[in-house]
Amino acid sequence: IRTEAAEESRKLMEDARKEIVDIAQKAKEEADEVYKKALSKAESEANIIFDKIILNAKRDCDALSSGASRNKEKAVSIIVERIVG
Repeated sequence: IRTEAAEESRKLMEDARKEIVDIAQKAKEEADEVYKKALSKAESEANIIFDKIILNAKRDCDALSSGASRNKEKAVSIIVERIVG
């Protein structure tokens, strides 16, 4: 009876160990999936923010370029007027 009880105890311990390993593996897989989804969402949001920043910077550059072009035209006009006039 003792041998049978010891054998049954070992079997129960091994079954419990296997179950714990399975549970841990499933938990790891679920955590990995949650991590991947969170990372993907963060990357998507970061790309949207980045695109907005680039768009605003382009608008600012276009405005500066336009203003510089007008100032250049005024400067050329003043210089020509002084040389000719």
